[in-house]
Amino acid sequence: MEHEDGSPTGIAYAKKSWVNALALAEREGRPLSSIRMLAYPGAIAKISGTGGAFADWGYLNETSGWADAERGMRWLYEQVAATGRITFVHGTAESLEADETTGRVTGARLQDGSTLSADLVIAAAGAWTPMLVDLSSQAAATGQGLGYLDLTEEEQARLEKMPVLLNISTGFFVLPPRNRVLKVARHSYGYLNPQPLSRPPLGVPGSKPPPTLVSQPFTHLDDANLSIPPEAETALRDALHRFIPWLELKDRPFSHTRLCWYTDTATGDWIIDYHPYWKGLFLATGGSGHAYKFLPVIGDKVVDCIMGKCPADFQKKWKWTERQDPERPIVTQDGSRGGQIGLVLGDEFKKTTV
Repeated sequence: MEHEDGSPTGIAYAKKSWVNALALAEREGRPLSSIRMLAYPGAIAKISGTGGAFADWGYLNETSGWADAERGMRWLYEQVAATGRITFVHGTAESLEADETTGRVTGARLQDGSTLSADLVIAAAGAWTPMLVDLSSQAAATGQGLGYLDLTEEEQARLEKMPVLLNISTGFFVLPPRNRVLKVARHSYGYLNPQPLSRPPLGVPGSKPPPTLVSQPFTHLDDANLSIPPEAETALRDALHRFIPWLELKDRPFSHTRLCWYTDTATGDWIIDYHPYWKGLFLATGGSGHAYKFLPVIGDKVVDCIMGKCPADFQKKWKWTERQDPERPIVTQDGSRGGQIGLVLGDEFKKTTV
């Protein structure tokens, strides 16, 4: 169950996840019947609650669920602000300040020309991190399409007990609706958005110059009228009909769409490590599309790594690692992605049909 390049397929990823879910259930003393194998499309259609036979094989984990990322981050912000120990500065970091004579990063320069100084700079800017630090051989920003569909009260009630539906082979997933809004998205190879920077990302003096073009996020905050490319809208609509094959939803327009930006690494692992050259610079990035699920624990692990106490199981996974083939595009090929490799956002926006 591998692709020609040796990377795992979606079904291989799914079956490994199933085995892992069973092992966790046994370890935690839960009945193994809480992990229900669905061996054919009809079983998937029945358990989905929608009639959608959207895959050939799968499983239902009765103890899994989902969390509202926006509400979770708002809650976290409120908790942090309430401590009174953090000063929030509203601005956009344009570059890092560095002293080449001492080999030390001293702070960050904002777009308004002001600077913030620090003894230790932690670059944890998500998909914007490669714009600040040269990660061209380790990570790249990729955009993923999301679509939101308004429902009636009756439709929401019909989907009230729907589990999270996910097809690993295609990357598409649907979340149970809330407030009469249904979300469909694609966990894919994503769109690259190579653009020039006003200041190059911080590289290493004497080594290969930083790239002149860096894939960077482009969101509705940059353009209030931003929508997703035609390719994404068509794919999301087709996937939604496979998950929920209701005629009344088939041609209903999305109320709005979004691009969600990942910081992808080749393995899907984080980069949580000190920069090997620049003193005073620590990186915590490379979430690869599954960062939010770590919210309750990742902060503690980052602090452990800062203090030189990185958990032994993760020392190799999270360390700064220059790839042996830096010219090869960075693609997360862990088996969990769908779609087409190498799509460029600007090119896709120019297309009116797919």
